[in-house]
Amino acid sequence: MKYKNGWTYEGYFKEDQWEGKGFERYHNKNNYKGDFKKGKADGKGIYNWANGEVYDGEWKDGLKHGNGMWKGLEGDSYIGEWRFSWAEGYGVHVWKSGDRYEGEWR
Repeated sequence: MKYKNGWTYEGYFKEDQWEGKGFERYHNKNNYKGDFKKGKADGKGIYNWANGEVYDGEWKDGLKHGNGMWKGLEGDSYIGEWRFSWAEGYGVHVWKSGDRYEGEWR
């Protein structure tokens, strides 16, 4: 289904909302493939930014929430816990320089 705002959605619906497995592409070429609940990313999924960044992990109510991995443009990465789209809890961040922090994030 293609929307007027340039978004495209392919997948399942329930009560006129995206539900179950699906694929969403935004007008800016970012995209999400994974689970939906009540029209939002919820469960497991992969979000790809058009610039090359990637998040692969768990979602809740459209936000990164649970365990996941983010890879940045410059070789930075974070693997660990997320809360409401912020690194929070135990995780490992590695910078392109090779420096790393392993521990609790708040």
